[in-house]
Amino acid sequence: MEIKQVLIKDLYRNESAYIESTVQVSGWVKTLRDSKNFGFIELNDGSFFKNIQVVFDTSLSNFEKVRKLSISSSIIVVG
Repeated sequence: MEIKQVLIKDLYRNESAYIESTVQVSGWVKTLRDSKNFGFIELNDGSFFKNIQVVFDTSLSNFEKVRKLSISSSIIVVG
């Protein structure tokens, strides 16, 4: 399976092209909200005025590290 690096602007402008696809985005954490079992990250790569929301949960092997990320952390997300 090929994982394609995409910009957030491309996800918004042509979302139908990415349905059922695995993509990689990278950017900066704008906000992070978490609870005991899951959390939400607002991610921005500078290509678009809107952020994307990344949902994460305890199925991640690094869940505890992810929930402790600080604002402006640089991350790569595959999903």
